Amino acid sequence: MNKKVLTLTLFAALSAGAFAQEELKVKITSRALIDAATYTQNDAAKEQDGEMNEGVGVRDLRVGVKGSYGKWNFRAELSYTNNAVSAKDFYLQYNFNKNNWLRAGHYTVPFGLSSAYSSSKKEYMDEPEGNIYQPGRRIGIMHTISNKPLWFQYGVFADNSALTKSTDKTGPQGYTLAGRFVWRPIMTEDGGFHVGFSGMHVKAESTSKGSHAHIAYSKRYLTAVDKTYATTVDITDARWENKFTAEFQGIYHNWQLASQYYWSHVARDNNNSYNTDGFYVSARGIIVNPADYKYDYTGSGVGNPSNKNLELMLGYGYLDLNDSKAIKDSYIAGMANAGRMSDVSAGLSFFWNKYVTLRFNYHYIETHNWGRDVKKTNVFQFRVQYIF
Repeated sequence: MNKKVLTLTLFAALSAGAFAQEELKVKITSRALIDAATYTQNDAAKEQDGEMNEGVGVRDLRVGVKGSYGKWNFRAELSYTNNAVSAKDFYLQYNFNKNNWLRAGHYTVPFGLSSAYSSSKKEYMDEPEGNIYQPGRRIGIMHTISNKPLWFQYGVFADNSALTKSTDKTGPQGYTLAGRFVWRPIMTEDGGFHVGFSGMHVKAESTSKGSHAHIAYSKRYLTAVDKTYATTVDITDARWENKFTAEFQGIYHNWQLASQYYWSHVARDNNNSYNTDGFYVSARGIIVNPADYKYDYTGSGVGNPSNKNLELMLGYGYLDLNDSKAIKDSYIAGMANAGRMSDVSAGLSFFWNKYVTLRFNYHYIETHNWGRDVKKTNVFQFRVQYIF
């Protein structure tokens, strides 16, 4: 009897010691991105879009919780914007080690360099027009594995409607297969560069039960205060889409150069197709109180400084949603709004500390929609943001 008691006592002590090593850590998170913007337009833009209205808007107001327990991580966030609550990141992650992990839940689908940054970390206050092909957040499962020169992330994701509607309302759901590969031949404390490639296969979704599948793209004027669309296309009778993006990122001390090229091929019924593409390039540097950009090996991105540093950004972006052959040969819904969009951008970001950032962006945007005069728009916007 004493041996049994001794054995049980020893087992309990060992178990308690093992569990004591696995400490549950939980942190409440919060962020707010508040924008003010004003606009000028030429006559063609006013005639086609109406007059854009200056004002103030909440880009994102988010609260959440994140934590860890041994090899497990978890995160859950809700966003309140435009008087509506929406789910952001919520996922469970298991870490085999720091370079090998598996994630399941709702989060950003990997597709190029811009997907490695949250909205509060980008040099642009809004996504470049070329990044319209990044599908955003989806429910899915994803695996990431890396070493110092190589990084690979891939997964399978449900249709976006899976978050809000049942299949008896949506009809057949689409799905997405995605992967991002990055090679870092040179990356030191002083700097280096990486090149990457992302591919994606998308099965088109149905808008409602019994309706034709479609793939739609739309882009606003790089601002969240006035949400007027600059160019849109709704590709009907779509079966699937293959798209890819090639990326480059170079860092040298307090300077960074980044670029992506995007291409999309949508296969439609009756052997028709629709092809679009876009790209952006941006250069930025810490010009006041210079500090080195730090490469993030976990996500293959770059972290921002956080000690009263002033950053200057210059950029150019281009998007072509106008497949003239497809529009000429077959009907595409909303084809009058499908066009070519480009912008020249400049911005300043003041990183007050690791929690608070002030941003200013200027964009000169030209949009030439199908068969219409060129729209010219100037966008001036200012942002106050905090992250805790």
